[in-house]
Amino acid sequence: MREHHAARRHAPLHRPFPQSPEAPGVKVRTLTSADAEAFQALHIEGVTNYPTAFLRSLDEVRDTSPDEVARILDSGKIMGAFAGETLIGLAGLAQNGFASARHRAMIGPFYVSTASQGQGAAQALMDALAEKARQMGVLQLELYVWAKNPRAQRFYIRNGFEQVGRIPRSVIIDGEECDDLLMVRALDR
Repeated sequence: MREHHAARRHAPLHRPFPQSPEAPGVKVRTLTSADAEAFQALHIEGVTNYPTAFLRSLDEVRDTSPDEVARILDSGKIMGAFAGETLIGLAGLAQNGFASARHRAMIGPFYVSTASQGQGAAQALMDALAEKARQMGVLQLELYVWAKNPRAQRFYIRNGFEQVGRIPRSVIIDGEECDDLLMVRALDR
């Protein structure tokens, strides 16, 4: 899904979230600037392997200064999944900053290292995102997913998301027009 940065900041939650029963060896916590190097490496891996899953290009991610990466991580909006001390997944959660829409939050980016896919890390991240969103008073999670990514779509549907729209030509990458699906999950129903 696409990266999204909301205007309003919230207090970061730095404590670890409960372990997912589907991934007993995976721990999820909010990332900080201390995780910048590992985050940047995983972000580069994700954009390299799945360019249609990110708004930012590989050059844009590579060109992000260490200070900017630290600022992003210290905002409290990015969570990480760890196997031991190794960062294997990342997920962003940005609450809408407008008073009438603070009940909504956008997920993105969302990525698990190719070596760790299929082992429960994505589920652990999603469970932690939902818990964090509830703690923030969010009632609705939203995300964009590439229309040609059925694996991700199935994962989101299993997690209670429904497709509510389609955005034609959401991005154009190397001349290819890519549509996105808008998916929504109600946390209060």
